[in-house]
Amino acid sequence: MIWFFIKKNFCDGWDNLLFLALFNLIIIALLSAAFFTVSALIDISSIAAFAVLAVFICLINVLLFAFSDSALRLADFKSVSIKESFAVIPSVWKTGLFFGITVLLLIFMAAGAIPFYFGMKNMAGLILGSVLFWVLVVAVLSLQWFMPLQSYFGGSVIKNVKKSFILFFDNTGFSVFMFIYSCIVFVLSAFLGFMAPGITGVILGYNNALRLRMYKYDWLEEHSELPAKQARRSIPWDELLAEDRETLGPRDFKSFIFPWK
Repeated sequence: MIWFFIKKNFCDGWDNLLFLALFNLIIIALLSAAFFTVSALIDISSIAAFAVLAVFICLINVLLFAFSDSALRLADFKSVSIKESFAVIPSVWKTGLFFGITVLLLIFMAAGAIPFYFGMKNMAGLILGSVLFWVLVVAVLSLQWFMPLQSYFGGSVIKNVKKSFILFFDNTGFSVFMFIYSCIVFVLSAFLGFMAPGITGVILGYNNALRLRMYKYDWLEEHSELPAKQARRSIPWDELLAEDRETLGPRDFKSFIFPWK
């Protein structure tokens, strides 16, 4: 399943390279604006600088949630236009705002609270710092699924937050793999100025991963009569991925460079 995911995600990213690059360009522009604005304000007022940074983070998250809805359609072998992507902003801005605030809290925990407790250099500080560290690790590994879950299911933010943690604890190894895979993809994007695959390539990856992972839960629901352990050990990935493999088709190096041949 993992190898097919990597192949499909690469193919989807390649086939929609310009679409991904456009959104990446917008995000880079916003990050650049945030950097220069915060740099100009930091010596005048740290509170104002932080407030502007928070606004930019929330705005970027709104755009990323809008792109995630489009990425889910791309992962489902459908086409999507730029206009359609921006059209969903009114329906995702509240979710983007919520996630932006959550990101800020996690940044504060990582940069402020954890170093503070470890800096106390006593047993109480060590315990509190360690607890917060592992809370941060679990939160990051779980909430990495929130954006694709929100795009896939829609509905209540709280329910999808719960699903994020359930998905992590039920697929811990795969969640760790996705985090490492996404970090590698993002770092490699530096060679292309983060234009491709960039953050949008990462989001596309999570939507692809969730979509394929949901086959597992559909199959488990259809075979609820089997004991839980036996069912989880018997998931027929080859059978579940057969239709997607057929739709994706054989893709060799020549087809990427010369798609018209």
